Amino acid sequence: MSDARAWRLLRSGPGTPSFNLACDEALLDTRGDGRPALRLYAWEPAALSLGRFQPLEPFVERAAAHGLTIVRRPTGGGAIHHDRELTFCLVATPGRDGYPISVEDAYGLVHEAVRRALESLGVPLRARGGDAPLSVKPRDATLCFLDTTAFDLVDVAGRKVVGSAQRRRDGRVLHHGSIPLEPPALSPGAGALSILAGRPVTWDEVADALVPAFSAVFGCPLHEGVLSDAERGAAQRLAAGPYADPRLPARGRTTRRAPEP
Repeated sequence: MSDARAWRLLRSGPGTPSFNLACDEALLDTRGDGRPALRLYAWEPAALSLGRFQPLEPFVERAAAHGLTIVRRPTGGGAIHHDRELTFCLVATPGRDGYPISVEDAYGLVHEAVRRALESLGVPLRARGGDAPLSVKPRDATLCFLDTTAFDLVDVAGRKVVGSAQRRRDGRVLHHGSIPLEPPALSPGAGALSILAGRPVTWDEVADALVPAFSAVFGCPLHEGVLSDAERGAAQRLAAGPYADPRLPARGRTTRRAPEP
């Protein structure tokens, strides 16, 4: 696009469960300088995140059995066991800076960038496509990586390796994605990079591969930066508030429903 500007790259690394998701929502709400921001992070300690519509009760015992903190995402979809993985968050304004207006086009480009990045690491994937639905709306005890949509990236055996979900609000979009490096204990049948590559794949390797892939697919350079004081302050307030209690519903409203993992 002719109005495309350089994106912000926030290579955050490990964060606590509540701060990770609070930070993503803070990026959505504060808007910064209006440019898209691609944030890459990990989880410390490991956690179980629930989609914004899911009930808490079916997951309490399972999380406790694995020593997992439960946190609720601002995006929808099924529960995810975040352990040895890279999570990405893309916040943008649809129709600006290379990010499409269409929900479907946005999913396609985001997953194409991820597919290219992982292919460069020796992990060939494809979009599930076929007769899979464009979205699922799990409101029960569904695990994200045991259910697939047409947009999800799968391996040759059909195992889900990458899933993502969007939240659109007040003219902005938050796009979450999860890329397991190793199979999480709660989704042992899902795919993972180490299995497919036949070797350990590190967080830094995936991060290094994602940056040029997103730049190429969206036609925008990515300039590394840090959270602003306003973004960090908003994230800290959210982390101590709604994201400290998974019983609390997601804040705000969804202005347009998007496919969910």
